[in-house]
Amino acid sequence: MGNDSVKGSDKRREVRYPARIVARMVRRGENVELLTNDVSFRGAFVRTDAPPGLRQLVRVSFQLPTGELVSAHAMVVHVVTAGDADRVPGAGVQFWGPVQEAKAWEKYVYELKVRQRAGTASSSTADRVRRASERFKLKLDVVVGGESSSTRDISANGMAIRSDSPMPVGTRASLAISAAGHPTLSIDVVVRRRIDEPDFRGLGVEYVDLPSSTKDALMTMLHEHASEKDAIYIDFGDPELH
Repeated sequence: MGNDSVKGSDKRREVRYPARIVARMVRRGENVELLTNDVSFRGAFVRTDAPPGLRQLVRVSFQLPTGELVSAHAMVVHVVTAGDADRVPGAGVQFWGPVQEAKAWEKYVYELKVRQRAGTASSSTADRVRRASERFKLKLDVVVGGESSSTRDISANGMAIRSDSPMPVGTRASLAISAAGHPTLSIDVVVRRRIDEPDFRGLGVEYVDLPSSTKDALMTMLHEHASEKDAIYIDFGDPELH
């Protein structure tokens, strides 16, 4: 991996493997959290409706399911705009220079390659909804405001909790979430909406000042306990997020 001189057509011929992992890209000095659509040994295609320009150098990092954070500078070598209805919008990036956790990345992509050859690829090559984040339909045990309950769905930004609590919108509370094989995580949340649907009554909460280490541990928990079919792709700004 590095800054080899490779023609654009050669870059596009490199074998890519479908994969949905969290990608963080520095844009205008801010970290933007996205998802990959596929990965290769030298980079990835990152899903976004506002891709950076071709040949732009960006700082990217990828959160592997095994916990490692792979980070590097990368060159934008391929762009698909949101106006192309038949393709997932985003940017293909190629690692440029040193890669932190390079061995972990190579191992991850190699395992995807082996799984694809065995006919067990980790995700479909396309889906109907093309968004920047994902939530999981997943029931996990939580304790919020001293009340034991469970989740309906969880995302990187918040969760929907089954509850009859009269807790009003805007209330802050401490939440504990647990899953088999993982330590209990303590998270501060704020109630963003009350949910009253035919098959679900509860609270939509958003995380507050969530440390990156806790967020990484939470996402690892989600990916290990939810299947790909349970992932629903969404916009960060979606008012019906939870």
